[in-house]
Amino acid sequence: MKPSDDDLTRQDEDISAPEYAAEEQQDAHDFGNWPEVAGLLFTLFVCWLIFAFTG
Repeated sequence: MKPSDDDLTRQDEDISAPEYAAEEQQDAHDFGNWPEVAGLLFTLFVCWLIFAFTG
């Protein structure tokens, strides 16, 4: 099913809750919390590098 241009420009606030849930189910991407945890660890590592090499 090819999405139309109207589907691509609709905001989350413009669609109903059941339609949003169906769209999320169709995407089937559930990454959990690991991207946030990895981002936090990377940020802490970069901060450590900054302070380790610049004093």
